[in-house]
Amino acid sequence: RRKLLALVMLVVCYAECGQSAYAQPWIPPAGSGKIKTTVRFYHSDRLFPKTSFSSSTTPTHSKLSETQFRIDGEQGIGQGWALVYQLRAALLTKSKPKASYSAGGLQDQQIGVSYGLRQRAHFADAITVNAIIPTGRTSTIPQLGTGALAVEPDYEVGVEHNFGSRLAYAGLSVGPRIYVRDGVTQIRASAVVGVGLIRRLTVIGTLFFSKTLASNALAVSTTPNASEFYNILRGGVGLEYAVTKNVRPVIAYQMDLAGQSIHAGSRLVAGVSWRY
Repeated sequence: RRKLLALVMLVVCYAECGQSAYAQPWIPPAGSGKIKTTVRFYHSDRLFPKTSFSSSTTPTHSKLSETQFRIDGEQGIGQGWALVYQLRAALLTKSKPKASYSAGGLQDQQIGVSYGLRQRAHFADAITVNAIIPTGRTSTIPQLGTGALAVEPDYEVGVEHNFGSRLAYAGLSVGPRIYVRDGVTQIRASAVVGVGLIRRLTVIGTLFFSKTLASNALAVSTTPNASEFYNILRGGVGLEYAVTKNVRPVIAYQMDLAGQSIHAGSRLVAGVSWRY
């Protein structure tokens, strides 16, 4: 069932409606950009196995809930360059049979620059270098961040094609996230494919994968640096509607499909994107 769901999520897509649209790895012109604000409601009462990466889960007495507010943006700065950022804040609640813990505030922030390599009408690739800034507190239960600076260089590639009035799109982003303090490295990849359904409505689909390489990033129960250990496969489906050319509300559902030694849950996402 989970394998079928993963396949469906890969087939459905994210596609922009109209030739004037842009998204990474297409770099926006200087002075142009996009801002997407979302609120994300996550809940989990199950756990992936501790010793292997698997789709199987078991019930856990530790329930985790998160309400996250997020702003994703890109700003063209000219000469093929763009500023990109991802800003986060959240309220987290971890409930056990005899106790409940809550923490709220800023999480770790992400900011970087992208440079377009080949920027053609139906093909583009780019290199992005991000810095993950440890603004989330680690003294809280549950903790809001890793407490460590990380760098993340990514390679991004995308293609698109018109089938009559419909625009099909496929994209891939892949690269390592390296924590500066101890060299713990995660390999991360995200993929999107798809086609617009009708003139204003777009089906959204996402896949995200992360695998921690370093053995010194131990499980949650054995180290305060637990958030460096992030082995997960997550998929999502949703809808985006073009109210105008530049304003597009979006709603999506995301599910953790496989993982190791972390919570397994689902997330409802609602937001709006604005191009300028």
